[in-house]
Amino acid sequence: MTSPRKTAILVGILFVIAFIVDIVGRGMYEPILNTPEFLSQAYPAKILMTLGIVLEFIAAIAIVLIPVALFPIFKKYNEALALGYLGFRFLEGILFMFLVINSLSLLSLSKVFVNSEAADANYLQIIGASIQAQNNWATLIYIIVFTIGALMFNTVLFKYKLIPRWISVWGLIATAMLLAGALIGVFDLMDTSRIMTFLGLPFAVNEMLMAGWLIVRGFNSAASSLGKRRATQQ
Repeated sequence: MTSPRKTAILVGILFVIAFIVDIVGRGMYEPILNTPEFLSQAYPAKILMTLGIVLEFIAAIAIVLIPVALFPIFKKYNEALALGYLGFRFLEGILFMFLVINSLSLLSLSKVFVNSEAADANYLQIIGASIQAQNNWATLIYIIVFTIGALMFNTVLFKYKLIPRWISVWGLIATAMLLAGALIGVFDLMDTSRIMTFLGLPFAVNEMLMAGWLIVRGFNSAASSLGKRRATQQ
């Protein structure tokens, strides 16, 4: 059986991998897809686009592995939250993959656009705009699913003192801010495109701080002992 210390290190590393690989991957292809001329620019930059999307697949694997690694520990404290966290992170992974596959679709559409006749351009632009609209809505739904899972994660950390509570409180507040921004976008109450990065920054810093804590210090030893006692009593 994997010890809580080894699990903490593994989970911390997976958080770092998911975060960094996702940032690097999206940085490679999103600037291209977010331009009005993405249909004419994506395929000529296919190597950069493909490499970025491959990195996104790696990030998706790390996302799914995090709750799998944590489940044996979390279920000792609260099995319902452990299952909920596992389920929402799996759903997050599915939505993540949907977004990545849509990016591949836009790359393929760009290839057709570059090699098409001028008469077909408007038709292909309409298809591209439709896929972009799907991505926009899927991103908002993804953020909602992601934040619900993060709320469960930080609730377990806070309630059972698995890490210093100030880190998990910070995580809960930052997650709530991110969720509020996504809900505002879903109900179209205001344009959230400019504020989502601002809302996501406190969460990103907290996540990397939490990951670093898990790698260096691990779970609180007293809380881990409590989890072992709970497991033996069940």
